[in-house]
Amino acid sequence: MQRPHLSRTPLSIATQPQRLRRTLLSSALMASVLLGSSIAQAAAVNVNIPAQSLSSALHELGKQANLQILYSPDQVQGINSRSVSGSLEPVKALETLLQGSGISYQLNGDTVTLEARQGNGLELGATTISGQGLGTALTTEDTGSYTTGASNSSTKLPLSIRETPQTVTVITRQNMDDQGAQSISDVLRNAPGISTQAYDSDRMEFSARGYAITNFQYDGVNSLYDGVFDEGATKVDMALYDRVDIVKGATGLLSGSGDPSATVNLIRKKPTREFKASITGSVGSWDNYRTEGDISGSLNDDGSVRGRLVAAYQDADSYLDHYSKKNEVFYGIVEADITPDTLFTFGMDYQNIKPRGSSWTGNPYYFSDYSKTDFSRSFNPSTDWSRRDVKAQTVFASLEHRFANDWKVKGTLTQQTNDHDTQLGSASGGRPDPVTGEGMFFYWGKWEGHRVQNTADINASGPFSLFGREHELVVGYTSQASRQTGATFDGSQFGLVPGSIFDWTGHYPQPDFPKNGKYETNERQNSAYLAARFKPTDDLSLILGSRLSDFKYDNTYSYYVQTSTFQDNRTSSKQHGRVTPYAGVVYDLNDTYSLYSSYTSIYKPVTEKSASGTTLAPTEGNSYEIGLKAAYFDGRLNASAAVFRTDQKKLPVQIGTNVNTNEGIYESIDGATTKGVEFELAGELLPDWNVMAGYTYAQTKTADGDRLYGYPLETTKPENVARVFTTYRLPGMLNKVTVGGGVNWQSPFYGKIYNDAKGDYDIIEQHSYALVNLMTRYEYNEHLAFNLNANNVFDKKYLSGLGNFNTTYYGEPRSLMLTTKYTF
Repeated sequence: MQRPHLSRTPLSIATQPQRLRRTLLSSALMASVLLGSSIAQAAAVNVNIPAQSLSSALHELGKQANLQILYSPDQVQGINSRSVSGSLEPVKALETLLQGSGISYQLNGDTVTLEARQGNGLELGATTISGQGLGTALTTEDTGSYTTGASNSSTKLPLSIRETPQTVTVITRQNMDDQGAQSISDVLRNAPGISTQAYDSDRMEFSARGYAITNFQYDGVNSLYDGVFDEGATKVDMALYDRVDIVKGATGLLSGSGDPSATVNLIRKKPTREFKASITGSVGSWDNYRTEGDISGSLNDDGSVRGRLVAAYQDADSYLDHYSKKNEVFYGIVEADITPDTLFTFGMDYQNIKPRGSSWTGNPYYFSDYSKTDFSRSFNPSTDWSRRDVKAQTVFASLEHRFANDWKVKGTLTQQTNDHDTQLGSASGGRPDPVTGEGMFFYWGKWEGHRVQNTADINASGPFSLFGREHELVVGYTSQASRQTGATFDGSQFGLVPGSIFDWTGHYPQPDFPKNGKYETNERQNSAYLAARFKPTDDLSLILGSRLSDFKYDNTYSYYVQTSTFQDNRTSSKQHGRVTPYAGVVYDLNDTYSLYSSYTSIYKPVTEKSASGTTLAPTEGNSYEIGLKAAYFDGRLNASAAVFRTDQKKLPVQIGTNVNTNEGIYESIDGATTKGVEFELAGELLPDWNVMAGYTYAQTKTADGDRLYGYPLETTKPENVARVFTTYRLPGMLNKVTVGGGVNWQSPFYGKIYNDAKGDYDIIEQHSYALVNLMTRYEYNEHLAFNLNANNVFDKKYLSGLGNFNTTYYGEPRSLMLTTKYTF
């Protein structure tokens, strides 16, 4: 715990022993009350204080209004103030400045004060706590921070970043707004340690520590991920999310299965007791237009029922020829305090994505003479009727009750529904003649799919005593079932692209795709989990956990043999009683630094088949991490350094294609090992100076010492990834202006392109590259602000995808986005 002290604006008093914390905080509140009575009759003064960190704002008010303001610094840590300007009585200026902070000279019933935060033993740092009782929610909105005080994304225990024995990256609401992030792709391509590669115009693959990320959660609820069909996972709109937690490495304790890359947990915005509303409009390069609306507040007089609505609409063209996209987003949530100790939550979100001109893969890498092609970045091989329409809807409800002994029980029900309507035509096949441009053929096809996933979770958590010390425990059970149905349509009428590919404009008659098959996939995972945080001493914590899981998978694909006859092709697998252990230890060296280490086992059922048609054995392995963490400036700045290792065996790799079913043929390789290091820094370096930075080195080799290539992107992952982004509010007369920028750099990565002339693969390379992004914000007044973002400002030309059906895909050129936000 940090040692509190009293700060006087503009004076300061030295650090005091921790046993005086409660007395000092009470004195600060009493001083605020006395201050309020003494200045209530004071004459008006001219003040001009923009929105900023509350500590800095109080200091500025003290100077401008000639006040002495006594407060405890840990009481204001991580909180941002509202702006104050005009001729005001000092007390009115103070009230406006502190509005919504919960630490004014009068107690504010709509928030929880830092007295309550200290009482539970958590140092929450840059986190807003809204509501009372069970309505309390950890959020990053309105904090202005690039870090958070606590997260339960790794173990379901509410731990600070420093207390968590894994690398945790938090992308806050402020960070997303500063970088103009509108989708999860925008978030992850700028996140430390994450690399991004493109399948084509609509599908992305995100990777961490050498492997693709396949674990996506929403408020901690697991969601199935299909990287081929991509039923919305990489298209999620960020209008309805408060932050994104990225837990690096294996996370079997909560996910049950998955790759040892990372788990991405998207945390939704929560209702507020105080009224707040905003409308945002943006316009960007290539006719990218977007509008957002957000309104929140109490629905009754005492604030026991609260609601929030968020909506967004986007209509955008692209740097790609004849490509456009429309996106509709809606989110609604209601919280109700049934009793002071019982909270009911109900909500739903909906997203409807309609792209046109969707490509299937990219551009050919070779001409017919095996010289390299050089297409324009704007070239789009798709037809103008090609599409990947996705509708995604989630309905969720939870009931939470807190007992008198501080134990809490929470039950959650979630239903996710995803529909995709995919109809593709893309002139991406073959190798064109370098002179005439002839010789290309179409990739095309049609698929429809409908998936319903139901998840139920119940867990209990709270403190317990053992050997005279207090510890924490969480125990729970999760049941998840998914049913996916759909149809396939005949794409056998493959034909040559007419004329020269150099004259391609996307105009081509839409063929008739007769139905030729149907499929049904059922997946189920039932798991019981337990995690305990033991505190043998004040400086040492030990986290032990385990998950016991049952998996069941069944897929049936029926395809036409004759006009009225189906032939079934079935895949099924079951695993019972699979145990996924977890262990972590954290030792506090002092008030700033902690050493930690963790271990997680890996278990992932696979659905790939061998040449004989049998399902391959599950992938298994172990993940290890050891590191050092630091929390500077009372948790407003978090830093970590880690060394990690992952060992896996029975990894499936594709070795061919079944000509009868068009399915891939796979084999299990002996194993692969990843070794690496990771450094991260996030938060406030100085007042008004935020930073998010990280560097990751991860080398993955097979048991034979070879590179590991993925599928369908037959590429490696970049071994080095560096990200840095920072913003600074200018001082003095320019304090309405914030400037910022960053650099995304990664080392080379490699792809495989088949060379018919030599009957083997060529290894191609995307060299290392850096993308520079800039931003600036101007706050016209307390209601109106303007943001300007420039991405890839030096217009770097690079490939973001290699090896998908022997094609390559260019990254986005330079772009601009102007955003205007009005807050009511």
